Amino acid sequence: MLKAVTPALPKLYGLRDALAEFADVLRDVTREAIKRKFGIDLAYDVRNKSFSKIEEVVTMTDDYVYRNVTVESGPLDTSGSYPKTVIRFKLGDEEVAHITVYWRGDELQAQFGGSREKAERLASVIRALGGKAEVKQDGDRWVVQLYTDGIIAIRHDGWLNAVKGFVKELKDKELISEDRYKQLVRDIEAGPNTVKFAGVEFSVNYGDKYSDIIQVRYTPTSEASKNAAVNALRAKGLREGEHFTVTEQGGYEIRVTKEAYAKAVETLAQVGLKEGEHYAVYGKRREIHVKKDRKDAVVRALKAARLKEGRDFTVKWSGHYVIHITYDGLREIQCMALGGDVEAERFIRELEDVLKRRHGDDAAKKLIEVLTPAREEGAAELPLAVYDEGGNLIARVVDLRYEFVENGKVVNQCAGEGCRLRIIVEYDAGGERRQLKMEWYWGRVQVKKGDATVTYYYEIARPTVKDDVEAAVLKALTGKAKRGRVYLLADQLDALRRFKPLKDAVDQWRAGKPQGQRDAQNAPHTSLNL
Repeated sequence: MLKAVTPALPKLYGLRDALAEFADVLRDVTREAIKRKFGIDLAYDVRNKSFSKIEEVVTMTDDYVYRNVTVESGPLDTSGSYPKTVIRFKLGDEEVAHITVYWRGDELQAQFGGSREKAERLASVIRALGGKAEVKQDGDRWVVQLYTDGIIAIRHDGWLNAVKGFVKELKDKELISEDRYKQLVRDIEAGPNTVKFAGVEFSVNYGDKYSDIIQVRYTPTSEASKNAAVNALRAKGLREGEHFTVTEQGGYEIRVTKEAYAKAVETLAQVGLKEGEHYAVYGKRREIHVKKDRKDAVVRALKAARLKEGRDFTVKWSGHYVIHITYDGLREIQCMALGGDVEAERFIRELEDVLKRRHGDDAAKKLIEVLTPAREEGAAELPLAVYDEGGNLIARVVDLRYEFVENGKVVNQCAGEGCRLRIIVEYDAGGERRQLKMEWYWGRVQVKKGDATVTYYYEIARPTVKDDVEAAVLKALTGKAKRGRVYLLADQLDALRRFKPLKDAVDQWRAGKPQGQRDAQNAPHTSLNL
């Protein structure tokens, strides 16, 4: 049954994405309306409340493809301009899609060109395996392209082994150096380098030959995508030119009809424009590629030769935009996180995780260096006033301490699943000094996925709150509390991290997180049914 549904994946994805887009628009509109009228931030999440059946069908089909697809890599081919191999996806004995992977001298590239049906089928398989792919029209072909980061984003063992096999063949044939080979393998095994903020997925890179700069960038290929991202960042309070920048890169593609092509090429040569410097000609596709600053001159020259735009030639932008979050922007997002913005906090934590996984401790330290001014400026101070629901002052938090605990004993430091972080809160209430303790530990969830069992770890504390004053104290510290047993998760630990006495301890304990199995970094952050 599911195998029969697999060819329909492109239409299923299209329907789901259309419904999700509608749900996101409705969510944003309701949030804004409720916020203006009642002054609270609340929205009905129609995406989670509805469309569950289509989501269930897509999920089942994705899971079927993930568990049953086999990936086969062809031999290394060095006959063309770039070394390459063909990677094929099969269900049973039937090939459902294929793509060619190239080494272009500085990075990997995977590309397919063919019919629309085959391109959409390939993109759907890639999405089912956890990657991202976009189908674009290029003349009479439909194209799917991935570069190194997109190739690495596909977290399927068969695919990753095929790519690593290709990279090893490049090294064995001395087409790449030993150091380059090791770096590529590290990147492949470390996983994706993307983080999301305001619904925009940014790629993360660190350093080059000349600097140790952290680069957080999004590269939309259409003006609509660029505008949507800019509006989303502005809605979060980021300012263009200060917290993020937008630049345009690339050039224009001029496609000429068969009848007008010879005259167009001759005209450009006659008006003083130099091929290779001002424009490039691709004869097989009758295309002229021109840089942005020369586009108007080329179009004027063609029109002066009595060639008509829209009849004899068309002009299409073939570049992309770059939206770059500046260091000031990263610090602003850090301030949002310190102020209780859950999305901002998650972005900062995932950014640090990507830098550490992909580039090591030096990159993570660089991020801390960049964010330190915001963290120190935004850190909450003691004493902290505690109010009841009526706005009456009922207590003051006067001290925050911590201990590392292993096997029931207080130790100087520890790491791994058995390491716990005990936080001790001292507060004054009615002239009496009291204590509230919470002990953080690593919860574990094991999920069966195919033949493998995947283990996820998450942060949790379960203090017992004995009265309304203690509940108010815990709420002032974490934003969450009630009488009785309280389940605290990562968001509440982030709130505690705002306080200077606890910041370094939380960071140290988190650095000792036990390592899960495959895809552990994609485990749910706080959406646990406890």
